Amino acid sequence: MSEHEEIKSNNRPWIDQIQSFNELYREEENNVEVSPGIKLGWVKGVLIPCLLSIWGVMLFLRMQWILGHAGIFHSIIIILIALVIILITTFSLSAISTNGKVKGGGLYFIISRSIGPEFGASIGILLAFANTISAAMNTIGFCISLRSLLQENDISIIDSNFRFRALGVFSIIIMSILCCIGMDREAEVQNALLIAIIIGIFNVIIGSFNGPKSNIAKASGFTGPNMETFKQNWYSDYRIDNNVQQSFFTIFAVFFPSVTGIQAGANISGDLKDPSASIPKGTLLSILITITSYIVLIIVPGAVQLREASGFENELQDGFYLNCSFRNCTKGLYNDKNLMQSISLWPITIYFGCFGATISTALTALISVPKLLQRMGQDDVYPLLKYLAKGYGKSKEPYRAHIFAMILSSILLIIGELNDIASLISTIYLSAYAMLNLCTFHIAYFKPLGWRPTYKFYNKWLSLAAAIICIIVMVFIDKKMSAIVGCAICILYRIAARKKEVINWGSSKQTRHIKTFIKNIYKSNTIRYHVKNYLPNLIVFSGNPESRKKLVSLAHLITKNNGIQMCVNIEKISLTPRQKKIRLDKGIQWLKNSGIKSLYVVIDNIGLDLATHMVYSCGHGQFKPNIVMVGYKSDWLNCPYQDLQTYLNIFNVANMNGMSTIMVRVSSSESFEDQNLLMQDFKHLNKKEEIPYKTQSNQNTSIRNQQKVADCFVKIKNKEFSFDKKSKHDGTVDVWWLYNDGGLSLIISYILKHRSTWKNCKFRIFGVTNRVECLSEEKNKLKQLLSLYRIDFDYLDIILSNTTDLSTMTYFNSLLERASSKENQFDEYNLHKEHISETLFLRDLIELHSFNSDLIILTTPKNNEELNILFMCWIETISRGLPPCIIINGSTEPVITVNA
Repeated sequence: MSEHEEIKSNNRPWIDQIQSFNELYREEENNVEVSPGIKLGWVKGVLIPCLLSIWGVMLFLRMQWILGHAGIFHSIIIILIALVIILITTFSLSAISTNGKVKGGGLYFIISRSIGPEFGASIGILLAFANTISAAMNTIGFCISLRSLLQENDISIIDSNFRFRALGVFSIIIMSILCCIGMDREAEVQNALLIAIIIGIFNVIIGSFNGPKSNIAKASGFTGPNMETFKQNWYSDYRIDNNVQQSFFTIFAVFFPSVTGIQAGANISGDLKDPSASIPKGTLLSILITITSYIVLIIVPGAVQLREASGFENELQDGFYLNCSFRNCTKGLYNDKNLMQSISLWPITIYFGCFGATISTALTALISVPKLLQRMGQDDVYPLLKYLAKGYGKSKEPYRAHIFAMILSSILLIIGELNDIASLISTIYLSAYAMLNLCTFHIAYFKPLGWRPTYKFYNKWLSLAAAIICIIVMVFIDKKMSAIVGCAICILYRIAARKKEVINWGSSKQTRHIKTFIKNIYKSNTIRYHVKNYLPNLIVFSGNPESRKKLVSLAHLITKNNGIQMCVNIEKISLTPRQKKIRLDKGIQWLKNSGIKSLYVVIDNIGLDLATHMVYSCGHGQFKPNIVMVGYKSDWLNCPYQDLQTYLNIFNVANMNGMSTIMVRVSSSESFEDQNLLMQDFKHLNKKEEIPYKTQSNQNTSIRNQQKVADCFVKIKNKEFSFDKKSKHDGTVDVWWLYNDGGLSLIISYILKHRSTWKNCKFRIFGVTNRVECLSEEKNKLKQLLSLYRIDFDYLDIILSNTTDLSTMTYFNSLLERASSKENQFDEYNLHKEHISETLFLRDLIELHSFNSDLIILTTPKNNEELNILFMCWIETISRGLPPCIIINGSTEPVITVNA
């Protein structure tokens, strides 16, 4: 016995067996090969990547510019707001990542598995794009630092724009190759870069406290530790920069991307030994370290460096070097891009720190983008990404995705105008963090049984607050860009939503739907029925839905947006679980492909009688079925008596449960296989000696009936009838509202009249009276009643009843004789047929007025007794040879009201 077979046995499994089984299940479920590869711990896999991702181009190249505009106070507020957002987001990230296995794909994987593929995929695409921009921007930052270093040493090999861009593209190619080599090699490079950044930070601090070493440094505004300098830099002084009036939120938009590296560990979660433990520990420690460093690099330069200075040594004596009101000073916090080098102890270390910060962030982005695209391609949410999913080697490296990320980053670098879309990165990350926090709130609020995170330091309401803050800040930063990102998310959501019924990841959306349904089910028992709230809930005895397309399609027309439809397939034989699942999946798939919203159930190893009682008892309150729909049993005259009785019990049990029934007789070549039998019946009637054809008129009537039936068959063969939504009808629908059915026939005709497939038809309603003097009066009463019901019809008429045509009556008697003789029940049925035979005149009226109609809706006489062969004889006589008929046996429970 294998270990997986042993787990399925009654023996208690070992922990390693369970883990092995779960791993196998997940691999099979996602159809993804798990790569052995190099697995990293929390320091190398999370802490260092997060530090290097957060310490980006901002650290040494832009912090002084932020300080110059925002001042120490506003800069710290900006950092603290960012801290609140990323800290709560990290709590949310940690809670979700400790609630189960986290594989490659980072935030995309977490969001898609938490709240569904639609949101995860839409955010994933935008994150991939934002990371690609980040890689290009940080590579440009590296090239700027290298150019500054070379210029200091009078080397001008990359001064031209072409060479500058070429160096950037070459750098991206080298970094991409390094990423393709593998995580272990890239981790070694990261260690060296981290050391360079740390040395650079401490070098700035030490150099700032040592103070200026030369008069040129003093003339550049470097005062050393000075309380007066600190006071001057405490408050903000927002100015116009690059033709943009800077403000608190524009500065925040520039700064925020520098703290968006908190997902760096989650982005490579597939390469971690223990993602659930590593991600919280490494991410939180990286936030503590980096936020502290940012605050230090605001306070320290703010205490030692002035906002503006000329940098001219000869202006020191008279203090003119501080007068920048009439000239553009090139030194100071506002303008000096190399300020960190100027105040540091050893400027060369700052260059290497810049190299480390920019290259590390670019490397992290160039690693995360291919991993994200590979995971999305494997999930097959967007078919175009499937090509990028292929992995190579033992570690299944996504070389195709690496090449794609390299090319896209190079194109963005060549374009070079990335400062104009800097707010796009902030907007995308804020929207992603908002979604992550909403995921945590959503899943924690609905609390599925599978929600058992080992990380407990989170709060669902804090997560919700963080999501709201992200959205508010996003809008304040750039309304236009927020709108663009929002529209992009909506478009990507709609594309991914096509897969929502195929992909099943057990998202919290499913939990919400289930719990909401459960809640409503309980409420339904307390909601008292009112006729104004009537909804048609249909049970359709469809068998395999595909085998009765017209029946199922008609039920869908009635229930769509109005009620619940459930198709039932009853199998007398016992099915294995696999056979049952195959039938169920096939039926559900056909319903989905046909655009029909319906529940579907397969019941096996049970007779139709017992199944009928069971199905009718399902549902609660307003969700309880109230209409039963069946197809016409065309072989009822030839089938075994027990089969017919079982069929009739569908109606009898429905009556016992106060339910209405709808029998659908579609006059098509499919349901009229016994056409020859019909013609033989009429010939048989003409030849019977006991039939008193006393007049030539009666004989002509019989011949005429034969011809009409034959014409009907020709008509039906030439015109395929369908209730499918793709079929458009423009003929006539006749409603014979003859008996009390609670108004069900009116409601059904009203629904059909407002469906696109039938809206072009002419709807006529007919009533019958046996008093010629009351025709006009009855017609006015019917008009007033329909007006009160707010039911519009194209034509309305009351028809005078007549005696039943002799051929119709004879045909009915012949049917009754043939049907009952099998059980020797003719005499018994003959005694009880009076109230049935009295209504057979309807056949002649319907044939006269509705023979050329496209559809007939007909109510049956209400019978409080058990339905039997008499009922089938009546239905056969009334509807045979006519256009498609919807035959309604109402429960008399009102389903329509005169109230507004």
